[in-house]
Amino acid sequence: GGPPECPERPFCIPGLEETYGIEFQEFRPLDVGGPLTVQALENGQIDIGLLFSTSSAIAANDWVLLEDDQNLQTAENITPVVNVESNDATIESLLNSVSAALTTENITELNGRVEIDKESPADVAGSFLEAESISGEGESGSGDLTVGAVQFAENQIVAEMYAQVLEQAGYNVNRQLDLGSREIIQPAINKGEIDIAPEYLGSLLLFLDPEAEATGDPQNNVDLLVPLLEQNNAVLLEPSEANDTNAFVVTQETADEYGLTTMSDLAGDGG
Repeated sequence: GGPPECPERPFCIPGLEETYGIEFQEFRPLDVGGPLTVQALENGQIDIGLLFSTSSAIAANDWVLLEDDQNLQTAENITPVVNVESNDATIESLLNSVSAALTTENITELNGRVEIDKESPADVAGSFLEAESISGEGESGSGDLTVGAVQFAENQIVAEMYAQVLEQAGYNVNRQLDLGSREIIQPAINKGEIDIAPEYLGSLLLFLDPEAEATGDPQNNVDLLVPLLEQNNAVLLEPSEANDTNAFVVTQETADEYGLTTMSDLAGDGG
């Protein structure tokens, strides 16, 4: 079970067939790493769910994230993207300090506080910045900025981190944190309607160039992204260590029954 576009995506069913030799008996179109996929896995309606590696549901349910041992998936490090005309040294310094503090482990924990504990993204972001001693106080920023995010917990949490440190530095920050997709945000950054947004390296690269050689190497994706973003009036700041990539997940019961720890294990008996 997974997003409806999985049968056509190179990093979903076609990639699993080509890289791992895995053939599934059936595919069920659900949502993009969201509650429909989680519920279907919980209820046993699917055996394998496509989620994201920082999904709080994985640890909360003691599910098993199968290792991508053939490196099919792209590096999806969370990274600030800024409109080139809005960018300045203060913005770069503050947003890079946020990136330096983010890891896959801590963003997963923060996601759980929103998705499971029902805290607000703003409160979670603020407490993280305080705990990490990240602040814009003492900086001399000025002017109006708009921070955008797609409407899911992780993107909203990181966007709130950006917004809060920039406000502390003196910028007047408008938030648009319930946008529908990258198809909305990226053209808006190009036009200067949105100044800043948290993005994901591999997915952004393939959005801008569907033929690009996106890989599991973050630096490769950065090198390919920089000139593409320049053409779109945007600049890529420092990537974080937090990598929210595609994750194929099974229940502990399924993992035990079939001896599954890696994606290669799925093809062990011919699929």
